[in-house]
Amino acid sequence: MGYRNVIVGTDGSETAELAVRHAAHLALAFGARLTIVTAFAPQPAAPTDIAEVPEDLKWRITDSAAADERAESAQRIAKELGVKDVRRRTSSGDPAAAIIDVAEDTGGDLIVVGSKGMASPSRFVLGSVPNKVSHHTPCDVMIVHTAS
Repeated sequence: MGYRNVIVGTDGSETAELAVRHAAHLALAFGARLTIVTAFAPQPAAPTDIAEVPEDLKWRITDSAAADERAESAQRIAKELGVKDVRRRTSSGDPAAAIIDVAEDTGGDLIVVGSKGMASPSRFVLGSVPNKVSHHTPCDVMIVHTAS
């Protein structure tokens, strides 16, 4: 069985870059399209020092332009690795929902996410992206071990 449309979520972090690289290698191996997904808060959050925000919550204060820049950076990485068909999508709202929506909209048959957030205390309140994706996805999911 081969994959034709690989979806990967990124928030621009180093751990998300590992998931992007993994997804790019898979897309290359299968000759698949790679779709990169980023999410942003629907309304601007109150000004804050982003350095003080926990990693698994930074997406909530990201605007659409910053989200698109992160997707563009991931797209460059994938193209540098040799993937020919790379697309990107940015969506407002919950990152897990955005990834799942893109998989449903584009006929994604594999979602790749990093394991970041699966062990953080906030996962009990907010849920982690990998956890949400794995429980609600319309297709196969690969969780790349990205936590140290």
